[in-house]
Amino acid sequence: MQEAKTDGLSKCVSKIRDLYLSDFNPLEYHSTFYSTLDDEVKFFLDNYHDAFQKDNLLKSLSSNKRRVLDFGCGPVPVYAATAAYFTNSITMAEIVPANRKALESWMSSEEDAIDWSQFFTHIASLDDETRTGDEYATKLQDAFQLVVPCDGGLPNPLHPVCQTYDVVMSTLCLEFATTSLDDYRSMLANVTSLIKPGGVLMMAGALGNTSYQVGQCTYPSVTLTKEDITDVFTSLETLQLVALRTLDRQTSLEKPANHKGIFFLMAQKTKK
Repeated sequence: MQEAKTDGLSKCVSKIRDLYLSDFNPLEYHSTFYSTLDDEVKFFLDNYHDAFQKDNLLKSLSSNKRRVLDFGCGPVPVYAATAAYFTNSITMAEIVPANRKALESWMSSEEDAIDWSQFFTHIASLDDETRTGDEYATKLQDAFQLVVPCDGGLPNPLHPVCQTYDVVMSTLCLEFATTSLDDYRSMLANVTSLIKPGGVLMMAGALGNTSYQVGQCTYPSVTLTKEDITDVFTSLETLQLVALRTLDRQTSLEKPANHKGIFFLMAQKTKK
């Protein structure tokens, strides 16, 4: 992977990047935050599912050319699965090689792949159709194109790939790659460059968080409020915030993250 040239971002972004590259363990992450299906993950999945299935903004996108990118997906395939019946082209982007390997292992149905079946079952339960969790998993594997390296600190976060997408989704990512609102804004602008004019950004993340822990490693984050998010999007002339929903913390305080709540948002990229 190339060295990140984080023009306009602080040195803290590079330090966080290096921390993930050196220490992040996808198996520990799964056992810590995804061993059960909690109400916060349900909130994310429910909002993504409803957007892809019912939102008029997304329905207006040309059905035969829809391309979806899941940016900073970690080792987690389940959020992209909500788009499985919306598109036939899903690309996943992740900075940590171990996470990319874990995703490829699941996509290839390898025996030692992480088990996400309870999450697919929940997604299927949201449908008006009589689909099963296994059908959602298979549909995601069919729509999956590839998993590519990414770095939100780069002006083109997918460098050297040059591609734009109708929908970019990102979950619990940008706030955990930055520690200041200025860096968060700059990284969001970089990610926005991956969206086609008129396309849609969907993000889900944490409010009021300063750090979380996986194994013995602590990862910092920028502390976001609902007002911060609104201000950041208002300052970016390329994005129009069209929906912002929040939920107070639902998980046990024993879970090693100190967020106070979570959010889901939708924004449209301007057409000019």
